[in-house]
Amino acid sequence: MYLQIYNAGIDQTTLRPVVDVEYVLLKDGKELGRQAEDWRGAKSNDERMTLSRLIDSRNLAPGEYRIEVRVKDHVTGQALTQAANFTIEK
Repeated sequence: MYLQIYNAGIDQTTLRPVVDVEYVLLKDGKELGRQAEDWRGAKSNDERMTLSRLIDSRNLAPGEYRIEVRVKDHVTGQALTQAANFTIEK
């Protein structure tokens, strides 16, 4: 999974964005798992933050799934959710 976040607010104390990011895995509208971004692998510059993560699908049964990336910017107060559906086949 790869996502770029543009125009995140910059904390004037640290001169870095202050955002929470969660990855949420759903099946049939029910949450199967949630992971918070640890920021060790995230890169940022003045214009964008780049997030990338592998989703372990080895233990998922065949079927339709949805992954949501939920972002909360603590500087601007804005929240954003990006989502994608995917299928695990036999």
